[in-house]
Amino acid sequence: MKGAHLMLLQTNSGKRKHVHLLSELIKKSKVSILCSGWIKLPGLEDLLPSIDEALANGAVITVYSNLKETLEGVAPALASRTGLTHRMVGPRSRALHTKIYYFESGDEYTAVIGSANITKGGLSANEELSVTLQGTRGDPLFLDLQRYLATLAGMKFA
Repeated sequence: MKGAHLMLLQTNSGKRKHVHLLSELIKKSKVSILCSGWIKLPGLEDLLPSIDEALANGAVITVYSNLKETLEGVAPALASRTGLTHRMVGPRSRALHTKIYYFESGDEYTAVIGSANITKGGLSANEELSVTLQGTRGDPLFLDLQRYLATLAGMKFA
């Protein structure tokens, strides 16, 4: 993986869970893209303090989810936040199964790619595994991630 600075595994075992990692990354990033097919309000509520702090500091946040699996209360909670865009994949598109959390701050990026949805289980209770990748804007992995994120942005939304 030429150009990447760091690659770590993240689980929900032990004290440091996905919710802790994602919360830290959201707070320190100027750009956050949170892509989770399923989002449930209790899981989202664990991230909202970090989201609110980042937005107050001028961050731009985009959240992708499936319309059908964006459960009660999630869409209004996200819609009420200025600077945050929530895009739900509708029934005319392929189901969104990706769990990628992407962050930029200055010339550095971090991507967390794995199995954890934005649910209580996904962020802290379930046995989940993700790979955390860090690098510098412009490196080969960054370019691959940008191509994939452009694919997400081009999906059909509700």
